[in-house]
Amino acid sequence: MKNSTPENKSDAYEERANWPPHTYRDYPDIKPETYQEFMEFLNTENTSGRLMELQPWVSVCDSRCAFCYFPTTASAKVKIEPYLELLKKELEMYAKTKYVKTSVFDEIVLGGGTPSVLSAEQIIDLVDFCKARFNTNDEYFIKVSGSSKTLALPKIDKLAEYGVFQVDMGAQTFDDKLRKMLCLPDSAEEVEKAIRHARKLGLCVCVDLMYNLPGQTMESWVSSLKKAIELDVEIDAYSLHVDPGTPLEKMIETGVSPPQGDTEFEKQMYLAAYKLLTEAGYKAVGHDRYSRVEWHMRENCLNGWPWGGILTTGAGCFMGYLQRFSYSNMENIFEYMEAVKAGKLPIQRLSKSDDDDMMRREMSRLYLRLPVSKKEFMEKFGKLPEDVFSKQLQNLKEKGLIEIDDKEVRITKEGEVWKANIAWEFASESQTQNK
Repeated sequence: MKNSTPENKSDAYEERANWPPHTYRDYPDIKPETYQEFMEFLNTENTSGRLMELQPWVSVCDSRCAFCYFPTTASAKVKIEPYLELLKKELEMYAKTKYVKTSVFDEIVLGGGTPSVLSAEQIIDLVDFCKARFNTNDEYFIKVSGSSKTLALPKIDKLAEYGVFQVDMGAQTFDDKLRKMLCLPDSAEEVEKAIRHARKLGLCVCVDLMYNLPGQTMESWVSSLKKAIELDVEIDAYSLHVDPGTPLEKMIETGVSPPQGDTEFEKQMYLAAYKLLTEAGYKAVGHDRYSRVEWHMRENCLNGWPWGGILTTGAGCFMGYLQRFSYSNMENIFEYMEAVKAGKLPIQRLSKSDDDDMMRREMSRLYLRLPVSKKEFMEKFGKLPEDVFSKQLQNLKEKGLIEIDDKEVRITKEGEVWKANIAWEFASESQTQNK
């Protein structure tokens, strides 16, 4: 069989980008006039025909990983029940709007944070609340994020019996030496035990695996990948980005932890994962997912980007996308709770995209390994991608990173390695300056 691994093109860019534009990092602080426009939008009918995703976030963890940049709160500092009551109040505020009443959801995803710090009964109660107030289609799925430390086997039993479809675990690595360095709260053996139990019950399990960790060897990376394949799980493979202000940044600066590998080493790790996983029957889908589950290859919030919808709620949530609006909530859990108590949507950052920005977002489908349809682009904007981004498209085509025909623009196997860089080619000047 012909090897379909992306080619090793070292000279496409000097370094690999870790994330694309159009993330919460790009959103401006909320302004009264934008908030008013958003509220007016919520009073309109959703005529898009797109299925949506509902994300209640439980931004609480019982410990903090060294690399984590998420806005979470220690479970010892917050009372869970009052937070859940206010999370439900925020969900209710959205549920009462015309836009949400005329929307249909095919996923209920408990994100965070570590939602598995909740008891099984609290998780089920929260999902029941969502099911009672939001329209779901016949084939909807429930996902719960968590760690093996807080997913005791009896809790997994109850979630499986209730009908949870997928459990997401931030495994990161099966190398215990690296786990200790990253302050991960459980051992590789405990992670494996929880995964095996969930798979035995028929749950889909998706694990995060990170590469180019400080001190990580190629052998360690390949070993973690092989373990994930053996456990028959879905895999989100992320290259580590050391964010400012994280404990890991300080550990590297002070020499407590070794530095990461260089761009070439990181790229070789990506190529090793791609080859190993695709040869094991996985398909590269979405931003960093490797999947053998057919449903994951047609997830609506993914394939509908940027016109699909993710309604995200809870302290610190930052993946809200509703048509032209993108938003993130207040990160401080206590400020979030006070805002909801006062009857306000607890939004901290809010952006409304014009046609120029939406055209750029449309091109970022390439980062998601999705084609850009010329017909749909023309229907939405009255122009073809070549009319707007001729220079960028020509440059990428000459590098062998994309292909263009009469119907669509798509990334090539060579472009796989550089898909985030490709997305940045279509970013606005202001986004590039803030990169």
